[in-house]
Amino acid sequence: MVDYNYRCNVGPSWKEVVGQLRQIDRDDRAFVAAAPDTEKNLLRANTARLYVRYMVTSNKLTACHDCIVQPQLRIFIKKLLMCTFGRILELKQILIGEELSIYTPIIEELNNMKITYDQFELRVPRFFRNERRSFLNDMDDKIDEINNRIAIEENNNLLSEIQSESIETEDVKLSSTSQESSESQFDVDKFVFNIQPETFQTITSEDNSRELAIKFIQKHIRAVKDRVTVNELISSRITRNNIISGKYKQPSKEKGREAAIKIQRYWRYYRLMIQTKARKQRRNILLGMHITSEKLNFNVNRELEDIIQKQQAEADLEYRKVIIKLEENFVQRNKHEIIEDIEDELRAYVWKYFEMCHHLPTWPDSKPIMFSDDNNNIIGLPPIILSPAILKDLNIPDIRYKSALKQRLPLGGSAILQTGRWMTIEMAEILAMIIIEFENKPANERKELMKQLTEKNQIEKEKNIEAAKNREKLTAAIKIVGVILEPSELVDWFKDTFNEYDNDWALHDGVENKPREDLINSEIHSKAQVELRALVDETIKEELNFLKMAYAHDLKKKYKEPKKKNSEKSKKKFKKNVSKLNPNEICEELIKNNLIKKSVTSRFADFQGEVSLSTGILRKEPYYSDSPYGLGDVRQIIKEFCVIGLISEELRTLKNMKFSQSLLIAGPEKSGKSILINAICTETGSLKIELTLENVSENYPELSKINQLVKNIITFAKQCQPVVIEVDLADVPFYKNIPNELKVYKPSLMQKLLIKLVKSLSKSDRIIVIGKARSPWLTTKTKLSNVFETIVFTVPDDCTIFLFLNDLLMSYPVVSRTFPVTPLATMLAGYSRQMIADIVAEVMTTERVLTLRQDPLDPVEFVPVILKYPKQNPQQFEQYYKWYNKYVPIGVSKMLEMETKQTPKNINNEKKK
Repeated sequence: MVDYNYRCNVGPSWKEVVGQLRQIDRDDRAFVAAAPDTEKNLLRANTARLYVRYMVTSNKLTACHDCIVQPQLRIFIKKLLMCTFGRILELKQILIGEELSIYTPIIEELNNMKITYDQFELRVPRFFRNERRSFLNDMDDKIDEINNRIAIEENNNLLSEIQSESIETEDVKLSSTSQESSESQFDVDKFVFNIQPETFQTITSEDNSRELAIKFIQKHIRAVKDRVTVNELISSRITRNNIISGKYKQPSKEKGREAAIKIQRYWRYYRLMIQTKARKQRRNILLGMHITSEKLNFNVNRELEDIIQKQQAEADLEYRKVIIKLEENFVQRNKHEIIEDIEDELRAYVWKYFEMCHHLPTWPDSKPIMFSDDNNNIIGLPPIILSPAILKDLNIPDIRYKSALKQRLPLGGSAILQTGRWMTIEMAEILAMIIIEFENKPANERKELMKQLTEKNQIEKEKNIEAAKNREKLTAAIKIVGVILEPSELVDWFKDTFNEYDNDWALHDGVENKPREDLINSEIHSKAQVELRALVDETIKEELNFLKMAYAHDLKKKYKEPKKKNSEKSKKKFKKNVSKLNPNEICEELIKNNLIKKSVTSRFADFQGEVSLSTGILRKEPYYSDSPYGLGDVRQIIKEFCVIGLISEELRTLKNMKFSQSLLIAGPEKSGKSILINAICTETGSLKIELTLENVSENYPELSKINQLVKNIITFAKQCQPVVIEVDLADVPFYKNIPNELKVYKPSLMQKLLIKLVKSLSKSDRIIVIGKARSPWLTTKTKLSNVFETIVFTVPDDCTIFLFLNDLLMSYPVVSRTFPVTPLATMLAGYSRQMIADIVAEVMTTERVLTLRQDPLDPVEFVPVILKYPKQNPQQFEQYYKWYNKYVPIGVSKMLEMETKQTPKNINNEKKK
């Protein structure tokens, strides 16, 4: 059971954070409103400040969500997080447009606002992976089950083959040998054949070195103990002999005092030297001159986090139980009363409409409608009522209708009557005469009027298109001088969430963990209103049909019943990329072909790297206007472009929101590409599908099978969203000259597979294709950059190599704090983090660590080990950078902008000369 008296005080106060977000939203709206009067030079600075404030606030909301137990409050904070993430992406797009780069440095803004980079870097909320944990665990169990079944089948096949071979050998031997009565019944061949060979554990060089090191340490420890005991025995024997022989004489008090003072002086000096050395070491560590070997414990609050997670799970379970209980009570008590109220309301609507218009109303379609104003129409009203001239003459404000268009929930049936998008009683009262006149006209005249109205609407539509084009030209002209920002699509979302806060949470100080039944009841009641209204609509439709028949009979007119739509014709055709197999069959096929493996847990914190602290300053210089980002900045770029898009399904419905459907991570071997992909899957709870040249060429060697594979992957991925499709060596299929050893795997098939996969994805799909590349500059021009929208590099920079190497070496306490790390880091420039770790581990063996006190470490010892590894180019980032600026669209546009800025400066310099 949940401890309802327990209240978590960890993290910031969630009400304070909501207040901060409200203030940021006000400043944001003021910034957008004042954009036309803002200078173009200030746009980037103002946008970056808002971007940083939203990012810091989202991290605070994440911390609040992770430490709050109350389930309904966590749902509300999740809504706030979705709005904040959406606005962060919108501001990021503005910064990308200003910088013409996916990396937008904000170090200068962080310094001005006194915010550290750790506070700024986006933290992915924990609830996304918690929601998907059960699915991924079930998938891992399914993979184990299928793999075990495959292994058992293979073993059975091997056993059957062995048994058949043994039977054949027995038959041959029995036919060739004579059967003697004295022959032994013991079959030696069968016994030798059936006996199982003993399996021995393979002993590696690491096991040998570890065992030798343990024996070496034990040998020295025993020797030290033996020497101590022997010295104690010798000294005690000498003392006893001196006492017996009378040689030992008690010293005088003066000599004893002098000796004691001398010992104390030496001891105090020794202690003072130790304290001074330790104080100097602490000072150097605080100044950053030395690195401590002590590993900081970042898991101090891990126990508290585990407790909170358990309580959150228990609270969620209790919340579901309360919902089920209240729903049962609602069905038993309030269901029939609501049905009666809806029936009375709709019958009253029909009767009042008939009294005013002398005509029975048409009934809305029960199918939910998503309303749009693409044709400047309000869907649901009769066309003659929608004429702008009539609305203007009658002084009917169309704000009421257009505001309803922004509603996100599709409604159908009588539920639409309450939105003002259908003929309401108030509208019927105003337009009764027009309706009566229109309905009394013959059918031919009505058709003519409808035709005239459609022509007018078409003319108005063309005028609106021309006006929109003129507005675009005007905004383009203003953008040259000033700034014009489009209003955010999240304004209404923020208003709705803040209204919900004011109505439900503002007056609840110190919310308990117990579920709030008042909110659950209101939610159940609102859902029931929609569901029960759909049931009542059918009965009212039948009654309305009978009334129309009776009214037509009274007027002595023929009544035609409305034709029912054929459901067969309305069914959509199957899409091309839909597989004939069901998802379970596809899943089993992908697991058998090694395309789906067990999930690997990894975090973004595992991908270590330093952020670029000087990019903001360097971009102001004429020759460094597009300085590269650091390895640590890759984490933030991937979180913004990939993670937010995978975790938020609602944000994908927005028109102006852009998400990357494909990502390329390029870098040298063992540079952390797999860590990043596994971190994306872990933080978002995504399922990973792995595509390699080997498994694709083995299992799908033909183009027809590649087409079927695309259909299978898309069908399965849409059922199991979010999904990450990892492609190893994604640059090889696009090489100008493919190596001979890789031609065996038919890279052209992978190229076609990649292109078809990316084209099959839509904006609403939470599926992303992530490729790993090593040498993109070997590809054919823009073929690779046309497939992947976003491209990042994981090339280790000098700062990251130095800090990583320093951490590795200083983790050994015996290594001198003044060890020259800089020259060693210069020697290892261009090597990946994993290679550096392997080199250090090969040098710092157990035997070498034990002798470090007598023989200090020297950088020369690393040279022979470095020579064993393939030579790396220290300036390899330039190769990636040149290819990016030459063939990637955003890099090309950045280079053009730099050239246009530099040409007037060059002209001025030539004139001065």
